[in-house]
Amino acid sequence: MKSVLKYAIFFSLFAILGFSREFLFVNINNQLYKLYYHNNDILIPESLRFLSNFDYETIYYLKYPLTILYFILYFLVSFYSAKNICDNKKITQWIVYIYALLLILASITMAYNYIIKVQLSGDEYTFSRWLMGIAQSPLVAFFTIATSKLYSKFNTEKK
Repeated sequence: MKSVLKYAIFFSLFAILGFSREFLFVNINNQLYKLYYHNNDILIPESLRFLSNFDYETIYYLKYPLTILYFILYFLVSFYSAKNICDNKKITQWIVYIYALLLILASITMAYNYIIKVQLSGDEYTFSRWLMGIAQSPLVAFFTIATSKLYSKFNTEKK
């Protein structure tokens, strides 16, 4: 497959993931706002009207499995992007390491926040969300692919 087509496919996949994630989470947050403040002025798209059948707590806790789902989807697209675009196939190991590190650090901070501080908010929660935000973006793939390309170019020029 030609390089331009590979890049186009993976940019498209990341765009689809990003837009779908944003659409879903913004509207879930809108529904939570509606329920919490008893505000019916906010409109939810028809495709997500089923959210109105659930209570606040159910919708709030639904965000956690959805976060894991998007984490997995971004990992898979990042992994296969690096595998198909990079010359050095070992770069996929770095994708695995980075995603594992992000998940472990986010889990530790959430566990600390929940077990020690007995809350699901605060600085640790914000840090955990920030880590998951990195994982649920194309940053990991773009960084590792760019690094791999620079490393390959550096080694070629060095010889």
